[in-house]
Amino acid sequence: MRLYVIKISHFCERARWGLDHQGIQYDERAWMPGLHVPLARRLAKDTCLPILATDNGVVQGSGAILTWARLDGGDASLEHRFETVIGPLIREYFYSGTLHDPRSGVRDVLLQGVSPVQAALGRIGWPVIRHAMAAHMAIQPTRLPELERRIDDELDWADTLLANGGPLSRDDFGRNSITAASILAPLARPDALPLHRQICLPPDMEHAFERWHAHPVLHWVSDTYAQYRH
Repeated sequence: MRLYVIKISHFCERARWGLDHQGIQYDERAWMPGLHVPLARRLAKDTCLPILATDNGVVQGSGAILTWARLDGGDASLEHRFETVIGPLIREYFYSGTLHDPRSGVRDVLLQGVSPVQAALGRIGWPVIRHAMAAHMAIQPTRLPELERRIDDELDWADTLLANGGPLSRDDFGRNSITAASILAPLARPDALPLHRQICLPPDMEHAFERWHAHPVLHWVSDTYAQYRH
């Protein structure tokens, strides 16, 4: 089987972790953002990643891949919020602060692990790719304060999942934990995901990250990665 990913994507990490947890063997192939669109259309109905190509067909999307891997027991409301609100919000914040800054090094991180041909095309076509990514995700540096406030609210909500008998307070490790930890990983920057630490963030973003690290849920993310992600 082959798992097609954007290397740094937290949604792709969710699928990767789920397959690893279930002991399912696969060959990972990294694609460059932008270039993944025509490649994905050859395999699946949509252009989003991850995509798992099996002998019996194609599975698209991290949630669908976890289900295919028989990783059951997820909380529907938790998954919906992480998939449709928190995950996209973190992605927009991350790229709003780095995509237009040549000092961030985001282009080189996005090229890590891709084929030599894709790496060459990515370097040559980076201005076009960057523009397409910004247009698709409504990326603007001016949105950073608004996105930061929204992330504050979501982290406050996620903290409640650890308290009052919430779905992350259980002792068993499974689909809920993988979903929450992987989607929040870009904010926690655990040692198991070094790509997140290779990007140079502007000072305002670094200050936000330092403040967010006081949230119990991000401590939980780091601890969960240290204990379960091998």
